[in-house]
Amino acid sequence: PSTILIDFEQGMVNAINDVFPHALVKGCHFHFAQNIWKKIKKYNLVTLSKQENIRRQIANIIALPLISPNEVNNCMEKIIDELCNYDTKFEKLTDYVIKNYIGDARFPVQMRNHFDTIGQRPRTNNHLEGYHRQLNARVRTNPDLWTWINEV
Repeated sequence: PSTILIDFEQGMVNAINDVFPHALVKGCHFHFAQNIWKKIKKYNLVTLSKQENIRRQIANIIALPLISPNEVNNCMEKIIDELCNYDTKFEKLTDYVIKNYIGDARFPVQMRNHFDTIGQRPRTNNHLEGYHRQLNARVRTNPDLWTWINEV
């Protein structure tokens, strides 16, 4: 395959790079957003995030993979200024975003950024997860071959 869309899991990235060294690995944008919201909950920022100016900055964080990689650092600096000037509790969140998704981060820019793929292909793998959920609901664990063929 030329492009593989996955969750942000380092083990999966390593395995795909070993098996398909020439494939472009892209992180699922939905799972990126989900990771941000998990950290908001973990850092007890949910109540603060309900305020309009804070919600806007969180939306800006979630939109970072959709802008040109050349603009991400400047945009993140503005987001940090807005959030941390409002409340220093947001430093943990912004540190997490920087460590994992900005600059020389845990996940490479070509994986986390979707600017080059806007309008070309899915940025999430939700359709596949929905299919697997439906299949799992219809087919019991370890089905025989004919049951599996009939359901697929």
